[in-house]
Amino acid sequence: MSKYHFDITPHIVKQLGEQLVSDEITALLELIKNSYDADASYVSIEINTTGTYEKNKLFFPNHKGFIVVEDDGFGMSEETIMKSWLIISYSQKRAMKEAKETTPEGRTPLGDKGLGRLSTQRLADVCEIFTNEEGKEGTHIAFNWRDFEQEEALSEVRVQAKSYDPKKKNGTSLVLANLNHKEVWKGNNLEKFKGQVSQIISPYKENRPFEVYLKINGVSVDLDESNEELRDLAISRFEFDFNGKTITLSGKTKLTKFIGNNREDYHNYVEVDNGKKFFEFLEKKHKDLKFLSDKNFFLGFERKFEFDKDIGGLEVYNGERANPGAFLGRIDEFTYDNWLSNDENVKEIFGKLSNYRDFAQSQAGIKLFRNGFAVKPFGIDGDDWLRLRESQTTGGSYYPLRPANVIGYIAIDEGVNNKLKDKTDREGLVSNPYSRNFFTLSFFIKDEINRYQEGIRRAYNDFLKTYKTENSGIKTVSQAFKQLKETKTQTEEVVQEFNDAVSITGKAISSSKQLVNKTKNNPLFASDQEKEIGDQIEGILIELESVQNTLFKLNKIILKANQLNDVIDILEPKVEILQEQLNNFSELASLGLTTESVSHEFASIADRLAEKASFYSNRLENKKLTDSDIYVLMEYINTTVNGLKVQLRHLDPALKYNREKKSSFKISKFLNDEKDYYSNRFGKLDIEFIVENVEDFSIKINRGKLTQVLDNLLNNSEYWLNERKQNEKDFWPKIFIKIEAPWLYVYDNGFGIAPAVEDQIFEPFVTTKPKGEGRGLGLFIIQQLLDSSGCSIALEPTKNEHNRKFIFAMNFSNITE
Repeated sequence: MSKYHFDITPHIVKQLGEQLVSDEITALLELIKNSYDADASYVSIEINTTGTYEKNKLFFPNHKGFIVVEDDGFGMSEETIMKSWLIISYSQKRAMKEAKETTPEGRTPLGDKGLGRLSTQRLADVCEIFTNEEGKEGTHIAFNWRDFEQEEALSEVRVQAKSYDPKKKNGTSLVLANLNHKEVWKGNNLEKFKGQVSQIISPYKENRPFEVYLKINGVSVDLDESNEELRDLAISRFEFDFNGKTITLSGKTKLTKFIGNNREDYHNYVEVDNGKKFFEFLEKKHKDLKFLSDKNFFLGFERKFEFDKDIGGLEVYNGERANPGAFLGRIDEFTYDNWLSNDENVKEIFGKLSNYRDFAQSQAGIKLFRNGFAVKPFGIDGDDWLRLRESQTTGGSYYPLRPANVIGYIAIDEGVNNKLKDKTDREGLVSNPYSRNFFTLSFFIKDEINRYQEGIRRAYNDFLKTYKTENSGIKTVSQAFKQLKETKTQTEEVVQEFNDAVSITGKAISSSKQLVNKTKNNPLFASDQEKEIGDQIEGILIELESVQNTLFKLNKIILKANQLNDVIDILEPKVEILQEQLNNFSELASLGLTTESVSHEFASIADRLAEKASFYSNRLENKKLTDSDIYVLMEYINTTVNGLKVQLRHLDPALKYNREKKSSFKISKFLNDEKDYYSNRFGKLDIEFIVENVEDFSIKINRGKLTQVLDNLLNNSEYWLNERKQNEKDFWPKIFIKIEAPWLYVYDNGFGIAPAVEDQIFEPFVTTKPKGEGRGLGLFIIQQLLDSSGCSIALEPTKNEHNRKFIFAMNFSNITE
């Protein structure tokens, strides 16, 4: 045998522990996970910063401060201790997970790195283990982490061991003595630690795998701080479940969510009939909303989205979308608005609003729990992994989810979600197609909740606007200006009368004062009747002075009313400009989308031309350029120029100087002119572009508008067909346009429109594309552009083989020739 061989210094083990375990809470979490993996029904943790452990006889009895982690799991044999604790990085759990095996209680082990034992050195110097399997002799081992800094070889670190007669049926007690950082368990740090514990172990009992008991310096810590009483104060509650194929998202909202910043509007238009009129208004715009008979919640919804059909931006791995596995979650939304100060539940549970706000915000965040244990850093210590701040806006409580206003979780399982792996340092998930798709799904759920929130917010504003308009009789901006002018005229008519009233009141006050002075200053010469009249006049005088004070206040209002003409003169032209800008918005936004598409094509053409130029330049430099080469290059340049002309011709009708021009043309001619562009564009993606002329017709419209309408529709088809093509290699994508006077139908052979959004598909910001790939404006802009030309678009009731609507029908009957 060679005298040369590898060894390792014990100091490396110390360094590993320091680098892989960032803080005390992470170290403790690793030990709690060990108890979970041992099928324990509970784990008990006792931390004592000054005392000495005396429950069992230790190998290192002289110490100050200790931590005991005790459970009733299946315990360890002597062989298991030898491997699991004394062979660094050995992990039987790793082999179990790879074989997809579970513990006797059906748990998939959480640990698999074989490094969890190193976490004990973060907490204390001495480590002593008492463990026994059911009906067997117990084993007690001990070692001191400080010995790892003194010995030269790992095998020379002293480990003491002996057998003992166990008092428990089975289980493990881990005693850590000589605490390293006692300050962590004291004062303000202790309060911070308590908060951290409640973050790393799920406060939701339905999501917690087993009981955890914690005692620090003799005081028990309640881990159920996020209790049902707090959750009952939520103004919205959202639950979601991904079963591996379909996301089911449901939510419910309290009526008080709509108080927002204007309680007067809420009281006058919503609270008076418990939201009855408001729900009737909501129901017309949002077909999937339901009125809830629940005494706490006002309305609810449920929406379903299919993993393979409705969600864009998912990565494909080994020929199919990388499925992260089933998961579920819950998000409770809270408000801290001042109106809650008078809420009886807040008073009863928390005493005052500030206490409730502080307590709720200390629990805030959406955590990621694996089998009831937090995966750092998701939602911990303010981590905003779902980027709620990006959609945060100021205003009332019915705006999108905000970091400080939500308490919730997403729950994953070690066995079901085995592709979602923890990083070695326990700080996040390993990046792979499965974890990236998990994040895409999580963001999709967040965006759908925000879309619901935004939808009911807009509906509430529309409801208020509608009912205020009905009550005031004002329907348009011009009517509003007309009423302002009438108010100004009416004010001018009563100014003289008002001035007369002020003058008469002043004289009456003066006369009354004289009479009062006469009776008050000459009491000897005044009769009893005069004295009585004097007292009455004094009372009238007080009332007259009150009237005069009111008149002075009214005078200020009249002066402002007289300035209404100036206000109108300033506002009227500005409002007219604003209306014009709003009319242009749809055209400009749509032009941007068209330009985006064309610019991509320009870039591709330019890249190909540059590549060819470089190739022939090299041949010229090397004196290898032939007449044949020049001919080929010229042909290529001509082809490229023609390609650019096609792109420009496509864009040209939408430019500013052309946008107001209307021309007459046949639909078939228009589509034939555009076909070269689309055939070239779709051909690169192997998408077949088919135009069917059943009954041709002519229309008069701005050509640019129609170009933009068609572009937006075909952009959607292109995106979703490409998504399906990536997931199904044998899929042959097709886009169809059918001409049938006075209709134009556009559809494709994709999955069709998700039922959850089919009723809101033409509303702004409605999309199932991931953020950055879809704005949710395309169909809204199409509707606006067609409406401005007297045309319309609708989603046909006809359904495809996937039982989904899929045909967009445009009606041009008002502009046919």
